Amino acid sequence: MINVYIWKNENNMKFKTILVSSLLFPASIFAQDWDYNEEKDSVVQKKVAYINTKKVDDLLDKKKRINSSISLYKAYRIQLFSGSRSGSTSCLTKFKKQFPSTLAETSYDQPYFKTKVGVYRTKLEAKKALLTIKKQFKSAFIYVEKVTLDKL
Repeated sequence: MINVYIWKNENNMKFKTILVSSLLFPASIFAQDWDYNEEKDSVVQKKVAYINTKKVDDLLDKKKRINSSISLYKAYRIQLFSGSRSGSTSCLTKFKKQFPSTLAETSYDQPYFKTKVGVYRTKLEAKKALLTIKKQFKSAFIYVEKVTLDKL
């Protein structure tokens, strides 16, 4: 009868919370099994296979030589489009029809395809080209990129 009165009384919310948590807390103490068997715990010796570090070092040296021979230079480029693949290729073909002598390419920088044109050594050269290109491509802008010598 007392339990029925407590559950019907809405003012005893704190009492209900304490009562429920005191009933559930002991069950959580025994939820994990802490049985440790010392007989099963033993040291097992196994052979370790080593990688031939001389070959790995040679490959790393070769990669360093190749990377040092590829020099990257700061250049100014103009980006026309960034978005889907179909939009990038259509922008590229439209640009090549209007400016056939200017370098134009599409690259993929996840998750966007980007249409980039021109490679300029100075910002002044890039601004001159941008004035001409902006007449046809309103969203074009200049940005800095590291490029190889063959693109300059």
